[in-house]
Amino acid sequence: MNLVKPKIAHYKAVMEADRDFERAGEEPYCGASGRVGYMGWLLLLDRQSKPECMDYGSNPNEIYFLMDDEEKKIYGFGQLRPYDTVDVLTWAGHIGYSVAPSERGQGFAQELLRRLLDMGFARGRQEILLTCDVDNDASRHVIEKAGGRFAGFYRDGKYDKRQYWFDAQDWRTRKG
Repeated sequence: MNLVKPKIAHYKAVMEADRDFERAGEEPYCGASGRVGYMGWLLLLDRQSKPECMDYGSNPNEIYFLMDDEEKKIYGFGQLRPYDTVDVLTWAGHIGYSVAPSERGQGFAQELLRRLLDMGFARGRQEILLTCDVDNDASRHVIEKAGGRFAGFYRDGKYDKRQYWFDAQDWRTRKG
């Protein structure tokens, strides 16, 4: 299993993963078959990963796929938001993840979270915030099992989130 950045060669895997979400009655994670198409989506991801996108009111956001070793199948999607913006520190969090509906319940969310936390701490972050919808018990369980420290709620007219903090020192200690 690998955590990889999206590339042209992943086109078929992305389309299949999006169909998986649609079959489950959920919004496609990538939406790469929409207006901009796959190539446009890859360009958008590249632009959104750069810190200068903050100048336009967006959050720098790096997307990763958790894939099989041959990079033919996507098990889940991860997001790393490495900068402290208002959105990141309230409703979005530094890390996001989603597992393809047909792959849920097999530990892929835990694996995604572990790898993204490792990545964030390796880049020098001392604390990482994760959030989940208050009614998303599966995500809450993944975060708590990984050692997230409940910090409270963020609620406004649009979002109703639980907030959890991970500390670099605690993370290193837990990993042994």
